[in-house]
Amino acid sequence: MSQPIINNKFKSGNYDQRKFDISLIIIHFTETKTFNDALNLLTSLDRKVSSHYLIDKSGGIFNLVDLDKRAWHAGESMWSNYDDINSRSIGIEIVNSGEVIKEDYTEKQINSLSVLLNSLLEDYNIENILGHSDIAPTRKIDPGVHFPWKKIYQNLGLEWVKDRVNNQRVKKSDYLVFLKRLKEFGYPYIKMNASYSKNQLIIDAFHRRYLPKLLYKKLTLTSLNKINDLIRNKKKILT
Repeated sequence: MSQPIINNKFKSGNYDQRKFDISLIIIHFTETKTFNDALNLLTSLDRKVSSHYLIDKSGGIFNLVDLDKRAWHAGESMWSNYDDINSRSIGIEIVNSGEVIKEDYTEKQINSLSVLLNSLLEDYNIENILGHSDIAPTRKIDPGVHFPWKKIYQNLGLEWVKDRVNNQRVKKSDYLVFLKRLKEFGYPYIKMNASYSKNQLIIDAFHRRYLPKLLYKKLTLTSLNKINDLIRNKKKILT
């Protein structure tokens, strides 16, 4: 795969010092209509947000914060036993209007992202490529249900765990096992309580990424099969 072409024309002053080595990559959508809107958001000193990279709709890759610095993109978030995700991660924002407007990512964006990710995987000891909704599932939904995770995995030569469909509804005991597996896999903020309403937001985050057709649907054994298979294959894939 070719090397990414990085544009250093624009810079953000919103950063501080890392406390940990880089081990994660976090993918976001900007939830803006235009590149300029996104750039203003990520460079405004008043907004106090930033990312290391911004990818526009034509596939241009812009480096806004040097990778040795801690960009401010993750907010309150966790993955597995990791906190301070900003210190541990590289943040990539993609210009996209968001999930509600249902704007597809452009082919040029996905190609550029794939080239960038491949380069970062070569240069850093990356444990996980995650979406913002994975690390902050109770408050964030990006990069959204329309983000082509499977295509990204294929472009990078990574294994995508196939679905094992079983449309039988889960029982309460299955539901608690499912929550336990999500927590084991890395999803944060889960409470082992069937009546805890925010658990559903975490389940939604899982479905957005791994089973988008089941988002907002009744939970079935397809989802339990998926998380079991992901855990079983965790050493072979980047989660």
